[in-house]
Amino acid sequence: MKTTLKFVLVIAIVAFCSNVSAQALKLAHINMQELIVSMSEYDTAMVKMQKVTRGLESELETLNVERNKKIEEYTTNSKNWTDLVRQSKEQELQSINQRIQLFQEQAQESLQQENDKLMQPVLEKANKAIETVAKEQGITYVLSSQAVLYKAIDSVDLLPAVKQHMGIKK
Repeated sequence: MKTTLKFVLVIAIVAFCSNVSAQALKLAHINMQELIVSMSEYDTAMVKMQKVTRGLESELETLNVERNKKIEEYTTNSKNWTDLVRQSKEQELQSINQRIQLFQEQAQESLQQENDKLMQPVLEKANKAIETVAKEQGITYVLSSQAVLYKAIDSVDLLPAVKQHMGIKK
């Protein structure tokens, strides 16, 4: 929200304070999310993300199976154990619960880092295409259609032109 507000303020300042008349500004909008989702690079990145996710889920499942076995063993045999053995088994359960929690936190962080790494080239390619098309069409500013509160009927939608420039058929 702050970035949108800053962006609107910059546009207002440029429009009011510069020597350029408002008529010389040419604005356009684009649905960046729709563009990115339509790119083949996005599909490739998502396949890689799913593979990483499945690997982490498999490891988590292994940890959960281990914990469930220990819980079952504890439930079944705890009446027959001495206090010392029972305490030891309870500590094992606490330890595996902590390992699972730590693994989940690290997996979440790892997934975010992997997503950022895979999406960076996709975003760069989309931004470069938007910049190229905007320059070709003499566009001064390109706004995200998700953040625009109002757009006039004659507002330029760059999405079709950028998709064509990138060779996207979707």
